[in-house]
Amino acid sequence: MTLSNLLKNLGRRWYLVLAGLLVTTGLCFLSYAAVPPTYERAASVLLLPGEQTIPAGGNPYLYLGSLGQASDILVAAVNASSVRNDILLGHPATDISMVRDPASSGPLLSISASGQDNAAVTAVLERALTAIPKALSELQTQASVHATARITSLQLTTDPTSVLIRKNQFQAVGVVAAAGTVLTLLIVGFVDGLLLSRQRGRRSGARG
Repeated sequence: MTLSNLLKNLGRRWYLVLAGLLVTTGLCFLSYAAVPPTYERAASVLLLPGEQTIPAGGNPYLYLGSLGQASDILVAAVNASSVRNDILLGHPATDISMVRDPASSGPLLSISASGQDNAAVTAVLERALTAIPKALSELQTQASVHATARITSLQLTTDPTSVLIRKNQFQAVGVVAAAGTVLTLLIVGFVDGLLLSRQRGRRSGARG
């Protein structure tokens, strides 16, 4: 079917096109309301070297290069299932991500919580920020690290509020809109062809 024929069909059955578009619009609103938005809140934690590894009066930020492996080990420990389960306890629909910041060459950890409930996202992020120094301390206790050589963590940044993400809602609306438009075109084409076929049959009968 050519574009001109399609436009003619739509013009002849404009009432079906209008009805299809109205139904599709209604379904788009329903899908938007049915899919809740996602809340996301992030924070960052920096590891600092122990006092023993810094010269007297030295700047600790100049001695971060040796903490890359320590940050990787800490991320692995915090991402262990037992720790994650404690962080997410009571909030199964919320997710937590804890990784070494790929945009930084230093021992910077990036933590983000996301979910459909803002209070749950906030609680999970706070638990994660509490779990990081705890896991760091436990790792060094197991390795019998002296107090003056212990690595510490510094909560560098924290989002004051959650970011509202509506990506899933827009995706749902897009899918419904595309499906409704295609279905409308198919129905209009089918009905138009059926009615034209009946009209031809009546004309043939009248001539006979």
